[in-house]
Amino acid sequence: MTALDAPTTKESGVDRRAAAPYGALALIGLGGLFAGVTGPLLSTFIPPLVRDALGDHRTAIGLVMAIDNVLLLLLVPWAGPASDRASARGRGRLPLVLAGFLLSSLGMVLLPSSAAFGLAILIAAIILLHTGINLQRAPFQALVADLVPSRYRSLATGSVTFQMCVGAIVFLMLGRMLGMRTAFLIAAGSVLAIAAAFALGLRERAPAQAQSAEVTFRSLADAAWSAIRGAVPGMRPVFFAALLLQLTFQTFTTWYALHATERFGVRPQDVTIGFIAWAVGGVIGALPAGVIGVRIGRRNAMLAGFAVMAACLLALDRVTNIAHAVPLLALAAASWTLPTVNAYPLFVEPVPQQRRGVLASIFLLCIALGGAIGDPLNGRLFDLFDGYRALFLLMACYTALAFLAVLFIPRGAGEADTGPNAVHGLQ
Repeated sequence: MTALDAPTTKESGVDRRAAAPYGALALIGLGGLFAGVTGPLLSTFIPPLVRDALGDHRTAIGLVMAIDNVLLLLLVPWAGPASDRASARGRGRLPLVLAGFLLSSLGMVLLPSSAAFGLAILIAAIILLHTGINLQRAPFQALVADLVPSRYRSLATGSVTFQMCVGAIVFLMLGRMLGMRTAFLIAAGSVLAIAAAFALGLRERAPAQAQSAEVTFRSLADAAWSAIRGAVPGMRPVFFAALLLQLTFQTFTTWYALHATERFGVRPQDVTIGFIAWAVGGVIGALPAGVIGVRIGRRNAMLAGFAVMAACLLALDRVTNIAHAVPLLALAAASWTLPTVNAYPLFVEPVPQQRRGVLASIFLLCIALGGAIGDPLNGRLFDLFDGYRALFLLMACYTALAFLAVLFIPRGAGEADTGPNAVHGLQ
């Protein structure tokens, strides 16, 4: 069963009580596996490669490492509207997603040996790899909404998150056991397999109304302004909630290692226990988060997740032993999956199909903004506090603000089957 063979909701007039299309949800979740395959390996191995090529020239290293963010800012705003136009013309979004996968796979093959041919070849391989990754981001997000019936989108993003966390754990272990070159080759083959599964298993329908945004940055700005001024109920607060959610996550991933070594007195290599606990919590929580979103509603699931997460973070602020912190980190990650899994389905629900690409771009840029402001903001705060002791207290504050943002989402807004074409502010 493909995603388009799945039982649909009232959008196409089919009984919404039909069974969930689990095969299609597992297939679309492979997009999360792609992120889990590529992301951890890049974070682990690219910085040493760049350092070895440049020496200890930290400013130059920082410039090379910023290539990812530059390409994100260039490609995500273009690829989303481009996928809208391709969809309206009957070509679909999938070719852009597959192109991104193929470029990424080629980049994964070339990267490990590129440094041996000089800095220019290394940079070219990094550009190729990150071009592929950023090219597929917005079209894939829009594709999830296109192919999955409204009622099951939380399950779909749960599948994406679950496979992302599993992929991260598996490929981090492969990198440690087999070394960089072998892990990258296996990753490249895995990406090709994901692309083949998508090409064979997914079929798109053209939108009922063949209207699409022009592929310009102005179209993106117009859509962003519509969201900011509240043209769609609930979209503005869900943007803030998503930004704060990413800010919380970025705070942990960037600063936990320094916090743990300072506070618990553990060796740097033992800090990985905390990161593994978070990844395991994500694996445990992702699929139940989708089920909960279907059962109690997306807004309620997000509120529950932020509340439990804030409680865990406050408890982590009080523990004095890393052994006690591990189960709390896993529980915090499991609760983190509730807003992570349900935010995008809530956001995209009122967006008509012909505008999903451009709005997916905005959603991704909002999340990227949360990550971009997180490191300098937290660094400044830790300077003021003269240490990293306040890490979990800061994360709890960000989570509490996200909880408040979700409270401003009107009840019923963005819930399943509220209609993709009922809102005219973004058309």
